Amino acid sequence: MTRCARGFTLVEMLVAISVAALLVSLVYGAVRIGQRSADALNGQVEAGEVMRIGWQYLHGALTRARPVPDPTRSEGPTGFHGDAGQLSFIADMPAYVGLGGLVRIRLGAAENDTGTQLILSRERFDPQAGTAADESLETAVLVEELDRLGLAYFGQQGPDETPAWHTRWDGQNTLPNLVRIDIRPAGERAWPLLIARPLTGAVPLPEDAESFLQAEAAIE
Repeated sequence: MTRCARGFTLVEMLVAISVAALLVSLVYGAVRIGQRSADALNGQVEAGEVMRIGWQYLHGALTRARPVPDPTRSEGPTGFHGDAGQLSFIADMPAYVGLGGLVRIRLGAAENDTGTQLILSRERFDPQAGTAADESLETAVLVEELDRLGLAYFGQQGPDETPAWHTRWDGQNTLPNLVRIDIRPAGERAWPLLIARPLTGAVPLPEDAESFLQAEAAIE
């Protein structure tokens, strides 16, 4: 038998198997990298969509905020209660956004085992009882890992005070003229700064306060 007809040697078979295993490993690694890239892109798209919907909902809800007394709280005739880290108010929402009519909306951070989440909740509001009889509470996680939530309120808190930004609006007789919300997720880009103006229930601003308001709105 000639050398050309004797077939592969054991060494040649081992080399071929090693090369094949290397090729399979390279192909599998490329597939895994592609899958991770696709998963990361899908995660970014999902986070962006949640940000867009959440931003639009909060802005629309704040513009529809109403000074409605809350029977569950004795202080403050407007049902609006907010500080630097949480906010609760009553809005008259249209039916096409889900719950229609008077709705109590809350925004705030909540701790869990993995970190801090940004939670938005809403429920039907009964002006007589203060809560809904049908247990209509709904909650949504706007940010899975929250780095910072900053809330501020612009308006006149006393009859002799100059309109200014405040970190607390609670027990006032009117709604604030503006509400500013700064949301910054951990490891992701910050949400666009949200500044909303309640359309009713606020004290009209003097003409000379408009320029001050515009300048102060950009404060971090």
